[in-house]
Amino acid sequence: MVYLLACVAALVNALSSIMQRLGVEDAPTDSAMSARLVTHMFTRVIWLGGFVLMGAGFLAQAAALHAGSLTIVQPILVSELVITVLVMWLYFGLDLTAHDAVATVMTTAGLSFFLFLAAPSAGSQTPSHLAWALTSGVTAVVALAFVLAGRRGPSWWRALALGAAASVGFALTAALTKTMTDALAHGIGPLVRSPATYGVVLVGLGSFFIMQSAFQAGPFAASQSSLILINPVVSVVLGIILFGDVLRHSPAAIAGEITSFGVLLAGGVLLARSPLVAGAHEGDTQSLAGRGWWARRRAGAH
Repeated sequence: MVYLLACVAALVNALSSIMQRLGVEDAPTDSAMSARLVTHMFTRVIWLGGFVLMGAGFLAQAAALHAGSLTIVQPILVSELVITVLVMWLYFGLDLTAHDAVATVMTTAGLSFFLFLAAPSAGSQTPSHLAWALTSGVTAVVALAFVLAGRRGPSWWRALALGAAASVGFALTAALTKTMTDALAHGIGPLVRSPATYGVVLVGLGSFFIMQSAFQAGPFAASQSSLILINPVVSVVLGIILFGDVLRHSPAAIAGEITSFGVLLAGGVLLARSPLVAGAHEGDTQSLAGRGWWARRRAGAH
């Protein structure tokens, strides 16, 4: 059930990301990290639809995190890239190249072998207040450093840095979400009294705003690479430190885990650079107008 819920979250997130990118791609170029971007987002119907889908994806992810662990759920969410490629190919009719096929196989195989070799299991450790304070402080400093780095430079660098900042924030949000759902299991009272509940709102909204700025700042390939691929790395570390999640740690297992995770990340980077994925954002080079399956079907009927 954990694997199924995580895959559903990845599917919904992929659709949500495409819709939100289309909603902010025509925002003013200097509106990143500003109130003008927020105003622009809420005037785009397609962006609002993506926002609703993102909420559904969060619920699926929260259910998966409650039943499983960060070290299982978060790596599976990398499959969002694979799903994005399939949507752009099957729905929008963009060409699937050999490069895309190889990258898809690499990502899928890397993820499958990592989960098989690592055999991650949820820990029984309850994070202490000190552990939360230290990990939250470190992740906040890292995210802030990426935000500051993304204030200047070429568009690809700003998108990459802001995507990295959002990714670190979302990894912490996932850890907070797991604690929040554990509190919810004991009733509304414990949920309201849990600091994790307010952490999810604060960190989640902040990361969400930074993500929208990353979408608007530059090429999708840059923002999506860091947004999707940094998250599982940080999440695995947080899962081990905060919750005591366990991976197989024999020398052979560690070597296999590192290799398979490397293949997963390499495949993810190649997918993020794919024209199929870039087409979700870079409308100037590969317009999606009228290319959807429904639009082509209607055009063929006339």
